[in-house]
Amino acid sequence: MSDQETIIQIMPATGWVAVYDVDGEESAETIVCFALVESIEDGVKRRDVRPMSVDDKIIDFADEAENFLRVEELSEFEEEDEEDEEEVGA
Repeated sequence: MSDQETIIQIMPATGWVAVYDVDGEESAETIVCFALVESIEDGVKRRDVRPMSVDDKIIDFADEAENFLRVEELSEFEEEDEEDEEEVGA
């Protein structure tokens, strides 16, 4: 955990999802925006782009969830899901 975090800029994240592990299955939630975050830890400053999603009525960092796996374009996630369904039906 950093000593200090500041959101520098927010950019739309149209077409992107956060992928989570839910009971061994991958589940996707819409990312509402990407945030350019500046953090300072032990006197060292860094900047990262982090995904943000809605949790109930709060927008929070998606990558802080324990079951967070990755960020992916929605179209790619849907293609993978369709391929998995085809393999099961084969």
